[in-house]
Amino acid sequence: MAIRHLDAAPKTEDFTPLQEHQEQTPTTFFGAKPVLYARYAGLTLSAPAEQLQQNAAFFRFNTESEGEDALIKDVEIFVNAEDLILFQTTPTSTGVAIPYPSIGLHATMKYKSTVEALYMNLSLNDAETVNDEEDIQTLELTILPPSYASNPDTACIKEIFNAMNTCADLHPDAPGSDEEGDDVLDETAPGASGWITAENMDEYLDDDGNFRGTVIGGEELGPGAGTVRPREDADDGVNGINGEGHGDKYHRTG
Repeated sequence: MAIRHLDAAPKTEDFTPLQEHQEQTPTTFFGAKPVLYARYAGLTLSAPAEQLQQNAAFFRFNTESEGEDALIKDVEIFVNAEDLILFQTTPTSTGVAIPYPSIGLHATMKYKSTVEALYMNLSLNDAETVNDEEDIQTLELTILPPSYASNPDTACIKEIFNAMNTCADLHPDAPGSDEEGDDVLDETAPGASGWITAENMDEYLDDDGNFRGTVIGGEELGPGAGTVRPREDADDGVNGINGEGHGDKYHRTG
């Protein structure tokens, strides 16, 4: 999912208040309103101006320059179970809905080494449409508390951080989205392209009866790996070695 532009501010009735959610059992888990975990107004967003231009939705915000950074003032945040919403009502109404999987990192920090703030690293691309890591665009976004420049009220930063932790846990990464599993089929392994049968066994064995290029875990095994043991070389015992060791578990029948 990609970051979406919003042209209308969310309404209170669009969400289920957290307290209400905690006090009652929902009648259904389908089509229910998302739970609102935190909501604060009067925030300011800080981000590199160059990065804001990479995303059409963020570029709609009204900004003020502060060196190489851009400030987006009078922002309201809605941390809800569905997505993270940032909305600016003046001078124009515009906002963004950020899917939690697009938030690669969020953490508390000291803005300019003094003010408690919340840092986020956002992926501006839809992960399902980007094939090359070099095409990935990111935005470093910092949420500043109300009155951050004079008398900051920083209590909301911890509340927002905790709410985002809870909501992010509701949207885990898809299995295998970040790294390949350990059980990926090795196409060079014997029989990887199909069944090994009595009819095609000769295709996989060398003249000494060993599998050609036996590979496990990316490393070729040493001499003797994959050796097919002739029947006449087998031990005379029936169970285990010379019939010992497994006699109590297995009984020959027939």
